Amino acid sequence: MTRVYTDQLAALPITEIVVVSVEGGIYAAFVALEGKLLRIYELDNKPLSRRSIGDIKSVLLESGCGIKSYLVHHSAYDEMIGTECLVEPRMKIALA
Repeated sequence: MTRVYTDQLAALPITEIVVVSVEGGIYAAFVALEGKLLRIYELDNKPLSRRSIGDIKSVLLESGCGIKSYLVHHSAYDEMIGTECLVEPRMKIALA
């Protein structure tokens, strides 16, 4: 399985939902399933992405997926100031 569709979410043994902050104020949704992160799609060639986390959570709840969700934000701070990356440049925050 390489794609997961919103209408499949309620029936799958999902470990967690990961919402990734993408440059430009877009949030994209993924599921942790069988040790892999798979992109969630609404339709063929239409990945689940929105301009707000609340909108993504609404779509997930409407799809019957109330599993624990996390926001993952990658920071480019070390790159911007020109130093070597000393720690993992991402934050994982639980969403209520």
